[in-house]
Amino acid sequence: MTILRRPKQMKLKENLYASPGEFYYDDGKPFEGYYHMFDLNIKQYFEGEIYQYKARKIYPNQNPEFADPMAVNYTQAKRAAKDKKFEEKRAYLPKGVLPIITSKEIDKGEIKRFFVIQNNVNTPYEIDEEQYKQYKKASNPYNANFTVAQTSWFITGPLFSLYNSANYEIKSGIYERNRQQASIIIDEEPKMYPLVQDLLMFTIPDPAENLYSDGKILYLPGGQRFFGKYHVHPTKGPMGGSVHSSNTHPQLKIFL
Repeated sequence: MTILRRPKQMKLKENLYASPGEFYYDDGKPFEGYYHMFDLNIKQYFEGEIYQYKARKIYPNQNPEFADPMAVNYTQAKRAAKDKKFEEKRAYLPKGVLPIITSKEIDKGEIKRFFVIQNNVNTPYEIDEEQYKQYKKASNPYNANFTVAQTSWFITGPLFSLYNSANYEIKSGIYERNRQQASIIIDEEPKMYPLVQDLLMFTIPDPAENLYSDGKILYLPGGQRFFGKYHVHPTKGPMGGSVHSSNTHPQLKIFL
């Protein structure tokens, strides 16, 4: 599902009860008690009888024929029954794919990013739209082992939001917009943090010079806070020094 949708837009069911053996946490610990769910194409379940913003996710106990990703029981049963509507179900391992940025997306100023987590090993991947749609299919029982997400990611514009003399925002910055997008992803699926922590990934910010960092947002490559003058290069992003030069100067980072 697209995790950017809010609960009021989703098919929320609350005050449900799970008996022993029905659900478990991502670490394998059994869950018993009240829970709620989002009844979408791919159902998602969370502990607690009513919706809470950061409720822990739980997973249903799968039928034995689907518990092992390499099991063939399901396929054999459908073939034996000569099910004409049978669509062979398989477990696909994600393939990491970085987005391809076209001139059309540069003109638009944003791209779409797609992610998946393989729940049984807690591994996140950045994938393409084709894989995203594949893992989103509720008809494949193996997809219960995967959690998908997508987000808009802003790539052009000023590095930080611009304000007029009355302190009204006149143009949104890459940092503020991507920070909001990444925060929504992490609130819903914390394991996706490594994929969205670099808020300048894939960005092409507007160039600027003679700027000053107070050490609150910009970081050196080694993780130390950066204090001092910097400039914004159109392809390399923020860099140390008031203007760009041929001398060696660090490329700066912005993390979530």
